[in-house]
Amino acid sequence: MKFAAKTAAIALAGTLSLSACETNEEWGQLLGAVGGAALGVAIAGDDDDTMVALAALAGAGLGAWIGGNIGRGLDEKERERLAGSTQQVLAMEVPPSSPLRAPNAAYAAPTAAAPSAAWTSPTNPTTVSGKTTLLQVADNGSAGECRTVRQLVVKNGSETSEDVKFCRQTASSQWQPAQA
Repeated sequence: MKFAAKTAAIALAGTLSLSACETNEEWGQLLGAVGGAALGVAIAGDDDDTMVALAALAGAGLGAWIGGNIGRGLDEKERERLAGSTQQVLAMEVPPSSPLRAPNAAYAAPTAAAPSAAWTSPTNPTTVSGKTTLLQVADNGSAGECRTVRQLVVKNGSETSEDVKFCRQTASSQWQPAQA
């Protein structure tokens, strides 16, 4: 199965699952699973269908676990702060010469110069905080663009992070989570 067909299958499964999500934990699990499966497929390549399937399953499982933990662990105001920091980072200007536009930028450790936005819980300011950091910027067609961000949440000293890809079709359109 070619890479494009695999990606389309993952996107279709994720899209069909969206209607079943009722809680933030479920949304987190779904977004984590779709992102993890896509990453697994990308890492496995296109050589061995069995290895690609195993990588997609492993990535989906790990992504669902991480995403579910993030969604379950935050109250509504904290989720709003996380979403706000993500939107703030997505809105930041990234120059054409930025190293974040390199094909392998998402797999490198975030640098101090990477755009980021921190937040603190309004209800639990001493125990819950987070930070969203831009990891990679990639062209997505004519005027479109995709950006991968790392969403870090610290709750009671325990850190959880998830890398999420957002895309938009034009410079004036809204950022949407990538389906795969």
